[in-house]
Amino acid sequence: LAKGVARLKVGGDDNDDQAVSSGAESAEITPAVTPKRRIDVVAEYSVHQKNRETLNLVVVGHVDAGKSTLMGHVLYALGQVNERTMKKFERDAEKIGKGSFAFAWVLDETDEERSRGVTMDIATSAFSTQHRKFTLLDAPGHRDFVPNMISGASRADVAILVVDASTGGFESGFDGNGQTREHAILIRSLGVRQLVVAVNKLDVVEWSETRYLEITNRLVDFLTGCGYVKEDVRFAPVSGLKGVNLAHRITADGTPELASWYHDKDSASEPGPCLVELIDTFAMPERPVSKPFRLAVTDFFKGGT
Repeated sequence: LAKGVARLKVGGDDNDDQAVSSGAESAEITPAVTPKRRIDVVAEYSVHQKNRETLNLVVVGHVDAGKSTLMGHVLYALGQVNERTMKKFERDAEKIGKGSFAFAWVLDETDEERSRGVTMDIATSAFSTQHRKFTLLDAPGHRDFVPNMISGASRADVAILVVDASTGGFESGFDGNGQTREHAILIRSLGVRQLVVAVNKLDVVEWSETRYLEITNRLVDFLTGCGYVKEDVRFAPVSGLKGVNLAHRITADGTPELASWYHDKDSASEPGPCLVELIDTFAMPERPVSKPFRLAVTDFFKGGT
């Protein structure tokens, strides 16, 4: 090594001189690398969430419980769907003999879903309440599409469980092979702790308080047995098709049968909270934004040549 250094210093050949010269020139023209600015993830997250924090909301329940109609009507009531679009859905649904499915078409966008009247894949949308921003995940209720339901529920922070209050409707979803039980267990196993149960189609049984209490009592026993905390499960009597008690509280003039017994727990003279008010009170889960990044892959496509 010493001999090589001496030769380079004293009498290296022309090729060595050229190599050294070339190296010097290349070193001179190489631009300096500016170090990248490190992003404070926690600070950036706080800036984006300062107005309204975001929650992922999945809607689950037995097939034909009215999930898509319910949430489609909620989106319409909150102004996410304009009047012109809604009228078009109503006309097109009437043409194929499915007039009652117009609100479901807000979320069921494919021709197959609309013709069959069944949600087949996760439908996504977004809306805002007074204190929260929600990413809506409308899950299929048919047992053939449980894998799609799971892919949506795995992204959820909170959930709405929709049950059918019509005679025999709740029993078909809750007893036997119904999906009400399975969906409630699945979303709990996937980390959902907060739940609003929408007792839908209560108008079909004339807003019966007896029927409402029968359903809620059975569900409280079941859900607490699944690991839900009773205080984290709340109930709302609604009609997705008629739009009752969805985005606005009921009035004694509009729905006297329901107003006669559905009261605010803090004030017996006031009607109880509507569905949107209940989901607006969901507590924010902890966001570990300072931890290493994790990306969930929910689906993939293999292309061919």
